[in-house]
Amino acid sequence: MMNRFHFVQFILIIFFVSCVDRFMIPSDIDSKDPGQFGAGDTTFLQISPLWDSSFGLDQPEDISIAQDGRVFVADKGNNSILVFDQNGNRPIGFESLSNLMDGDNNEISPIDVDVDKKMNVFFIDGSQRIFIWNQYWNDVPIYKVSSSGTFIHTQTNVDTTVLAGTDIWLSLLNDNEWNLTSVDMVQNESIIDSLTGPHLFYDGSEEMNVYLDNFYQADSSKFTALTAPAGDENMIFVTDNYGGNNNQYRILQIQFHRSLLLELSGGEYVWAFTGRFGSTVKGFGTGAGTVNQPLSIDVDYQGNLYYTQVGNYFPVHMIYPNLSGDFAVYTSGFQPEADDIMDPSWFTNAVDIALDDNKNIYVVDDINSDVTVFNSYGDYFKKAGYEQDSIKVMSEPCAAAVDQRGVLYVCDRESSSIYRYQLSNNLDEDITPED
Repeated sequence: MMNRFHFVQFILIIFFVSCVDRFMIPSDIDSKDPGQFGAGDTTFLQISPLWDSSFGLDQPEDISIAQDGRVFVADKGNNSILVFDQNGNRPIGFESLSNLMDGDNNEISPIDVDVDKKMNVFFIDGSQRIFIWNQYWNDVPIYKVSSSGTFIHTQTNVDTTVLAGTDIWLSLLNDNEWNLTSVDMVQNESIIDSLTGPHLFYDGSEEMNVYLDNFYQADSSKFTALTAPAGDENMIFVTDNYGGNNNQYRILQIQFHRSLLLELSGGEYVWAFTGRFGSTVKGFGTGAGTVNQPLSIDVDYQGNLYYTQVGNYFPVHMIYPNLSGDFAVYTSGFQPEADDIMDPSWFTNAVDIALDDNKNIYVVDDINSDVTVFNSYGDYFKKAGYEQDSIKVMSEPCAAAVDQRGVLYVCDRESSSIYRYQLSNNLDEDITPED
């Protein structure tokens, strides 16, 4: 009886094991347990079809994934921000992001784009200007805008009424010692139209920004990348690749300042904002956590900043904020000889960096024509952009983004294409991500 029982038990075990699928791809590659899964048993498989010129692409420079899964592409050749769903379809409602023009009717050629939690779409053109477009204000149109308001001083109770949009209005609106107690709203179609379309958010040459930024150079300062925090922070970060005689390579914080009160068609009241120079987060240096010709930047949900650069020494950096009173002092989170990602031999020209929801790090190299993936500890994990026989797939990758499904999107400037990859253990099969 016992022998027969053990035999049956053995057969059941063999049957069970034989029916188990290959290991599941983990959601977190940070595990230090080598028995959890093997990186060598996985690959980044290319997803078909390739998004190319037939999808309307013409020199894509950067890519960002919104919270709703929509894909925003800064397309320099089209002078547009192109918007796709995850299947490559072009949704309606984003037509004003095509054929971009500034206030002087000059074409805007976007080189970087990011989307924040408030549905603000930010983009830059290589100057010290930042443009903004709000998706929500187009879905729920603006009905009225503020025309004037009355402010009361919190200590003296002195009140004053000022016109909206004036310098004193902007000053009092953003001064904690003054409270806006009443406001007049009007249907000003010209202002509404200007806010509904893409418009200027930040201009480094604006008088107050020049006053606050001691290192601004009108002819030389230029933004190379931007990123918006994942939370409700009223700020964005940009990289300034102006060197000059003083090596003014910097990461800057741009703060939101209230500009107008808006009444939407559904009765909701919201603020329109303008950008104001906040601070220099990090400046020039040659060690870990310093800046030297920055090219790209990204931020995780904890406020840690990741950036790439082409200057000497280290191509990839991560800095994290340490609160010191009312200010944050940023410290290097990766160290040379301790973290793989700080080894320059991984890269030839690290032009972009992206994070997924698990803080895995994706570094794009346009000369190596690949994407190198590290976990959040900075440990090397795998490369993407190769066929199984180690043949390079991409020509000149320049930017990357990862959606909530873990799908990696890579812009290829030379081929005017977007490649998509997904980590898989089906080494010999094509895959299609679930909608």
